[in-house]
Amino acid sequence: MSDLGQQEQSHRFAQERARLRQRMGEVAAAVAETEEQFASTLEDMAEHRPPADAERLREHAEEARDYAAKERDRAASYRAGSGEDTERRAWR
Repeated sequence: MSDLGQQEQSHRFAQERARLRQRMGEVAAAVAETEEQFASTLEDMAEHRPPADAERLREHAEEARDYAAKERDRAASYRAGSGEDTERRAWR
């Protein structure tokens, strides 16, 4: 393959990586939003349950909010385009 062909291929790969990172950021942001809605639903349910159930529901809501925060961080990392290192850390 010629140098020009390699440069074109490299450019296409870079564009595809950027597009995928952007899409992964969008998905992570959507997951965060869903987790926040889930946490709100759990908290609403807790208002109408006996104390032991309510406590358990609030604990699950807190876990959902923690997960949402992680997903927002992932979304920001992907949007920043920090590359392969971000992709490896994203699923921890």
